[in-house]
Amino acid sequence: MFQNVAGNDSAAVIQVTFTDGDGNIGLNQADTLAPYTGQFYFNCFIEYYELQNGVWVKPTLNPPFYYRIPPLSGNSNAIEGSIDIRLNAPYYSPSAFDTIKYSITLADRDLNLSNTVETPAFIK
Repeated sequence: MFQNVAGNDSAAVIQVTFTDGDGNIGLNQADTLAPYTGQFYFNCFIEYYELQNGVWVKPTLNPPFYYRIPPLSGNSNAIEGSIDIRLNAPYYSPSAFDTIKYSITLADRDLNLSNTVETPAFIK
């Protein structure tokens, strides 16, 4: 977490490690026509959850935490690494519930979805 000069949280970073067998993670700025429209205009999907009375609930966020990750490799070889995603404040829903977590899914250029991973729960 990052704090501003007043000591308030200003951003959080989620680090995702990945392995891509054919090295086709990432979208170019020009990738705006089908199939890279609608849901797949984005290729990184971060879902927000709150622990509400002992049950994880996914509130509707507007806008959602969806991102476009640029190409990570210029060839078709397997790649692995990590991606740091900075969530600027407010990176959580301003609700009375204080325990949150995120789930993250990536899509490659062939629209294959990765396994979904989750952050540990933490108190905001």
